[in-house]
Amino acid sequence: MKKFRTTIERYIHNTDNHWKALSVSKQRSLTKLFLGIYCLLTLVTLTYIWYETADGDNILSISHIQGIPQSIINKAPQNE
Repeated sequence: MKKFRTTIERYIHNTDNHWKALSVSKQRSLTKLFLGIYCLLTLVTLTYIWYETADGDNILSISHIQGIPQSIINKAPQNE
């Protein structure tokens, strides 16, 4: 686990150094690009949710669990 953490920390350190090596204008351009992509994905997600729930047929039904299905009970290992 320590080797995994060291690998992740090394990757983050290298990525941070690469980011700092970029010029400020390049950093700003990439930041604007990432923000634009984030906003676009958010807009697409909200549009999809609005479209899927607009007709009113897709209503979330919440009910209590009535019991454990027999197929699950039969697959459970038996203690011998």
